[in-house]
Amino acid sequence: MLVVLKMDMETDPQKVYDTIKKEYNEQFDLTWLDYAQANDSAGLVIKTSVAEKYGIATISDLQEHASELRFASQGEFDQREDGLPGLAKAYGEFNWKSSTVYDNSLKYEVLKNDEADVAPAYTTEGQLTNTEEFTVLVDDKQFWPPYNLAPVIRNEVLEANPDVAEILNNISSTLDTEKVTALNAKVDVDGQEYEEVAKEYFDSIK
Repeated sequence: MLVVLKMDMETDPQKVYDTIKKEYNEQFDLTWLDYAQANDSAGLVIKTSVAEKYGIATISDLQEHASELRFASQGEFDQREDGLPGLAKAYGEFNWKSSTVYDNSLKYEVLKNDEADVAPAYTTEGQLTNTEEFTVLVDDKQFWPPYNLAPVIRNEVLEANPDVAEILNNISSTLDTEKVTALNAKVDVDGQEYEEVAKEYFDSIK
């Protein structure tokens, strides 16, 4: 909604879906099928040991303790409207003890190696199954809009293969955030091929 349609941020999941479904159909000749409960939202991840030390469970808690924490940025997060500037408007300034830019692919190693305490994340990343090491903070002021997962299909393909909609909608109905995170972990952490993981899951819900 923000990036593709250049529209204002909306946080109500149904309003977001209805708007996107309508605009994609009209502008791009694409159909959004049913969305899943799974929400691949932006978020902030903190080392669990640090969260326990300071009693941090929410982003409001984090903001209060920012001066004691090292932030692992990915650069662009510090500039985006839906990144640190927007968070500061919602929660107050984050006056980090230090802020260093790292490549996004390294953030979990950076946290694990005690080079930083907090980093931006997406809430279905496979590494987040390791709750002993990593904790996703609660967005208690609901700053980020919903990013519920949904299949998008070209209208011409859907018209030629109408059964596809029911098949994909049935899959989406089984997916929540915890399940998608666990599936991602099989690829990102365990090193399985994503085609194998997808087939295994599809077979399990038939």
